[in-house]
Amino acid sequence: MCRLLGWATRTPVTLHGLLGDEDLVDFTELSVKHGDGWGVARATQSGVKVHKRPDTARDSRSFALWARTHATDLGMAHLRWATMGLGVGIENTHPFTDGRVAFAHNGSVLSPASLDPLVAPGVARLRRGTTDSERYFLALLTRTADGATPHEALRDTVDEIARTSPFTSLNCLLMTPDELIALCRYDEDGPLEDKDPEYYRLRYRVTDDAVVVSSSGWGRGWQELANGDLLVVRRGTLASTVLSGERLSTAR
Repeated sequence: MCRLLGWATRTPVTLHGLLGDEDLVDFTELSVKHGDGWGVARATQSGVKVHKRPDTARDSRSFALWARTHATDLGMAHLRWATMGLGVGIENTHPFTDGRVAFAHNGSVLSPASLDPLVAPGVARLRRGTTDSERYFLALLTRTADGATPHEALRDTVDEIARTSPFTSLNCLLMTPDELIALCRYDEDGPLEDKDPEYYRLRYRVTDDAVVVSSSGWGRGWQELANGDLLVVRRGTLASTVLSGERLSTAR
């Protein structure tokens, strides 16, 4: 269980510059509960750079320093709450990456091993940890290796997981050098891993200079992604579209 934050901006900005003092404090305070690791990623010209630690963001000098010194126009942050008895360690800390894309997940696939058949043997060799989330990411990489675009691969992977494995939420962020992609998908009738009924809501806000995507629990001025929606934001232009099945709309 986790908290997600992703952003795309017209010009590079630090996380502190993007959120300001109050919102950065509010986001970081979520690690009081989600304190089993944190990770951040930023896009480069040809791939992504990931920095992560298996400690609590609220108490981490490294997190505070990164938030104030690393400017990017495409980035993400993740706060982890380990569930299902999965271990705390760098190998289980999000975002996961192959150097080309970065991926972070909020929720649980209740039988992590059920995802293994969705992962090609060559891709499975990349796995370092024990989480369902890393397996989810590797299933996604398997589909991109077959030639699917990132958002097509994500949609297909989520649909396949939903057909074959019980889950609480498949909410995630996927970042490439060109796009930020956010998907909201949770089991409305499934067990809650948190008492807050809004826990699996994924929201976004659009301004002239930025598109920000976030899990619930902090901030103001959000629009909600409906269950099943996928948001795609283009780097540089901030052109944003929401895809839901056959429906396509421009994010406002």
